[in-house]
Amino acid sequence: MAHNGALSRRELALVAALLVSATIAEAARLAGVSQRSASRYLARAEVRAELARRQGDTLAAVSARLVAVMAESVGVLGELQSSEVVSAAVRVGAARAVLEHGVRLFESVALAERVSQLEAVGEARSRPARQIQDLTDAELERVASYGR
Repeated sequence: MAHNGALSRRELALVAALLVSATIAEAARLAGVSQRSASRYLARAEVRAELARRQGDTLAAVSARLVAVMAESVGVLGELQSSEVVSAAVRVGAARAVLEHGVRLFESVALAERVSQLEAVGEARSRPARQIQDLTDAELERVASYGR
């Protein structure tokens, strides 16, 4: 079958099934296609790109829901940590959870900032010298702050 870049109905069905299946075989069965066809579809860059896009959308939606309940979770841990009604072990566990996750969050934010700085350096280095003068003040500051 010749492709013009658009996904067929069966390819779209496979992509949708892959989002809810543990295996390609299960997804193929749900989509009503053979495993051989599923493998052939997945060999196409357009199918893989659509799958990646939809997986990204799903992850973004899950992340948004997680962020929405995180504040409540921190509040529960805070209440447990300061409660005199629960055992010391529960209070220590709550405090440990807050500290461990707080440190992980700090590390993730710091890592994201460093990646952003490295990307700015990479972008600046890939530009011809005459274009570096065109960097914004914010970009110049990010580049200059790398390694501090």
